[in-house]
Amino acid sequence: MKPLARAKLRLAVLLTPEQRRALSLAMLADVVAAARGFDAVWVLHSDPDAAEVARAGGAEPRPDPTPEAGLNASLNAATVQAVRAGATRALIVSADLPGASADALAALRGPGVGLAPDRGGTGTNALWRAPADVIPAAYGPGSRTIHEQLAVAAGVPFRVINAPLLALDIDTPEDLRATAAAPVGAATRAALDALAAAGIH
Repeated sequence: MKPLARAKLRLAVLLTPEQRRALSLAMLADVVAAARGFDAVWVLHSDPDAAEVARAGGAEPRPDPTPEAGLNASLNAATVQAVRAGATRALIVSADLPGASADALAALRGPGVGLAPDRGGTGTNALWRAPADVIPAAYGPGSRTIHEQLAVAAGVPFRVINAPLLALDIDTPEDLRATAAAPVGAATRAALDALAAAGIH
């Protein structure tokens, strides 16, 4: 989870910093709840409130291992830590997927690489790897294609799981309006209801 002070900046035209923070933490809580079926759940963070949400959901908060070095550096350093801790498979899930469910995340499991794309179909919202370090994380523009190319180069299967609720994230005011009618987790629903009560739709 990116530092909360920088979370959801594209929503700044609509939400206060406090509202953006509350929404980000609510989505994190729902992602943690969806991941409970996995052997271990780590939350990479740079904020004590995110750590508290992780602990409350039964996950282990893990401070960002490479602060300020970028998302991929953090994810790849955390993967090294996970493998050293005994992980043989690993799933990376964005912290802002309010529709994430246990079933949708479980569908990514399998040999090689499984990927759930974003709504545009070109990015990556969730990335499964078996073995855990079979390819590096390569998030950014066009990451779906990059991850597929890395899987092919590694000689392992690559699967795309088109799960509409894993494609749902909230980055813009339009996303916020679209999410209002979508099936989302309980924490996100409460945060959206609070925004609606404040006159924000």
